[in-house]
Amino acid sequence: MSVVRVTPSSTRRALLLAASALWLGRASAQAAESAGFQALRERLDAGWGDVRSVVVLRQGQKLFEYQRNGDPDTLHDVQSVAKSGLSALVGIALAEGRIASLDQPVVALMPSLAGANADPRAAQVTVRHLLTMTSGFDVGARVTDSDLARAAFARPLKAAPGEVFAYDNLSYWLLARVVEAAVGQPLSAWAVANLLQPLGIARVRWPGEQGNRWMLGMRTRDMATLGQLFLQDGRWGDRQLVPADYVRAATERQNAGGPPVGLDYGFMWWVVPGQGPATSRRTFMASGYGGQLIWVYPERELVVAITSEVSAASQSRGQAIQLVRGPVFAAAEGR
Repeated sequence: MSVVRVTPSSTRRALLLAASALWLGRASAQAAESAGFQALRERLDAGWGDVRSVVVLRQGQKLFEYQRNGDPDTLHDVQSVAKSGLSALVGIALAEGRIASLDQPVVALMPSLAGANADPRAAQVTVRHLLTMTSGFDVGARVTDSDLARAAFARPLKAAPGEVFAYDNLSYWLLARVVEAAVGQPLSAWAVANLLQPLGIARVRWPGEQGNRWMLGMRTRDMATLGQLFLQDGRWGDRQLVPADYVRAATERQNAGGPPVGLDYGFMWWVVPGQGPATSRRTFMASGYGGQLIWVYPERELVVAITSEVSAASQSRGQAIQLVRGPVFAAAEGR
């Protein structure tokens, strides 16, 4: 039997060879990944014309960024992706005791609404019902009141609160006003201090006083940051910005959902059916009209943010969802 004698020089040589092999392996993987994203960039330039921007993060690190106009600081109209941001604010208000419970009635937080609806069931509508789109209000009812919170609450109820999912923009606006009443200051100022600044999000476009108080313009990288916050169970650096149990509940099935996306629904996040182990965390996403997406894939620690043209044509083509489910994932996986 031959004996290999280990000396300091031979040990050092072996370590150097091992380190070189490891570095070469990593470099090869990075080169393959870069090639995949280069192909994706070329594909975006040549087609997928609805898509305006893409940002891909893995483990919080940026793998890829694409801006059709070349400007990463563009504030894109995120449409209903903003609902998922509002969900974060509800979690923060809950943690601070500004909202006593998700089962607290809306009229307890906004007493001025107490006489706005004669149906006794309206008094049973809670924060949870607004978060899960199960308030029971008639989403097709025509409203004329310029006070959108009051108009939303005054609509007829088609079902008892908690019974039926119905995607409802007016309930979303109502929830924004509920949070504003709970924190006792303009929602924009409170959101900046308690969510946006801690995340390092410095540039957003706020709406005017009329209409939606939380729908806003965001940079694509900041959309990805919001997804990363929820991937990390609400923790950012050494701070727990949003309670972890709230984040998990927000990104888990609370009901079967329905149109316009047709997936399970959490707390203003859509939840994608799982194909992996029952114990694994399911993919979840924020979705806005026309193809505005934050796609969070916990199993791969992957976050993808996409913005698109805001139009009925873009909505019908669905290029953003096709992109995230195909070429983006393939490039991130090095395929």
